Amino acid sequence: MQYDVWMVTPEVDDNFYRASAAIAGAGSLTLLATTPGINGYGFKVTFEANADTSGVNFTIVGYKVGDTTGNTTTEVVTGPNLTSSSTNYYSGVVSISASGATANLVKIGHDASLALPRTRIKGLYYVGNANAGSLTVASPNRTVPFVKIITPTSSNSFADSLFLAAEGVLVGNVQANDYATVTTANVTAFTLTCG
Repeated sequence: MQYDVWMVTPEVDDNFYRASAAIAGAGSLTLLATTPGINGYGFKVTFEANADTSGVNFTIVGYKVGDTTGNTTTEVVTGPNLTSSSTNYYSGVVSISASGATANLVKIGHDASLALPRTRIKGLYYVGNANAGSLTVASPNRTVPFVKIITPTSSNSFADSLFLAAEGVLVGNVQANDYATVTTANVTAFTLTCG
């Protein structure tokens, strides 16, 4: 059998959707991109401004990570007093609109808080730091994590293909709104191999 395999290395991209600029008026904003990754993974949408823009609301219409219904979700985010972010993780954004104008510069991107749809984690590569840490993959619909790896005290990098022999670790359930988030402590960077 042959399987599709893909990799993800989460990184911040603070102007992925929109470069820093003033907002001329209420309405839909022109987006530079709409899909932050492949195969349904995604991130929280972030808003950054050079001054207080809390008088402007931003409406995101997009696809939540793990939602298998094919329907879009609408979320309103208060404009940042420097920074703010969505509550949901988005695998794709259809539109972002502003409720009004602001002379302050606003950029829209995503953070590195990774959410995975139903998939199998087949391998892991990470870079630690001087303190012991962990990498955890968990779902809000489960009481125990799918995966929790304790990382040693070392600033070296490690590759772990342990999951490959057993076809990987399945994360996410068949429920329409299930997903898994990846959180780290004292891990500088990581790459997951999924499929």
